[in-house]
Amino acid sequence: MEDAVRQLLAVRGVRLHESPQGTTTPGFILLGVAERVPEFGVVKGSPVTVWHIPSDILPISRAELERWCVDVPPGRHWLLSQRELPDDPSSIFPTDSQVVAWGPSKMSVWFGEAILSGDLEVSLPHEHGLKMNSETSSSENERSEIRLVEALINLDSWLLQKNLENALTSPVFLEGKIWEVKGEIVSPEGDSERDTWMIIEDPWSSNLSIFEDKAKNFATPNLRIIVPPEARWMKREKLISKLPSLLDARRQGESEQTENSVRSILLEWWRVDLESITIRTIGAVFPAWILNLEGREDVLLHAINGRTYPLP
Repeated sequence: MEDAVRQLLAVRGVRLHESPQGTTTPGFILLGVAERVPEFGVVKGSPVTVWHIPSDILPISRAELERWCVDVPPGRHWLLSQRELPDDPSSIFPTDSQVVAWGPSKMSVWFGEAILSGDLEVSLPHEHGLKMNSETSSSENERSEIRLVEALINLDSWLLQKNLENALTSPVFLEGKIWEVKGEIVSPEGDSERDTWMIIEDPWSSNLSIFEDKAKNFATPNLRIIVPPEARWMKREKLISKLPSLLDARRQGESEQTENSVRSILLEWWRVDLESITIRTIGAVFPAWILNLEGREDVLLHAINGRTYPLP
């Protein structure tokens, strides 16, 4: 996780240099000193020391934070903590220092936004990859094709609209599937064209739609992938029965000359030839967040449709 923090800092333009102090406090990792950190504004000659607190079972106690305050020199410090911070940590920080502390909630949003925007890219370990069904090749080449569908929901705006700003959030992925359909589409006159369609299946909302992968997002970040209940996946036969409603298209045909010399443009239906199609599946993931709401069950927020779903 420390490497990912350093990578994201670099993306944000935070250049770290080795600290001359060499101060160490158990549980607090000194990442380095930055001349410029956006969260502090620009103050010439006033560097910021950046710290990372890795995850642990227990939150940070007031005693641990007080020990760190004693160990570090006066100045400006940025704490990036994966552990819960004590209530009102600003009351612990020394008055001769300026400290900005981010807890796990802020860290989750920060990482989630960077991943979903494509600023942060890390590989997906094979053991955490999507499981392959019988219709999907298990080759390395196939696994590298897992597509990341771009988010449509802004987390901060959604939480604000729902009056849930205090919810704890953790970025995850929801497993989906892409059906790559190749086949012919035929005009009323019998003319045919061969085409390829990408149809994305969202088992969470039981929705099928044409997928235009304009961004070509193949790499998937190292996040937990939530798998839907097996019964929610669509069978191949049912998909085929739905292809006409998805792929049939009205196209401009030949113009027609009327008695009054008014030329009209005819629209005609081009129909997919189900006998000509071949289908293969490609792994896909949808960005999402686990919402931890005090006094309620955790839920999944789908970043495409903005709906919440219970954790399976």
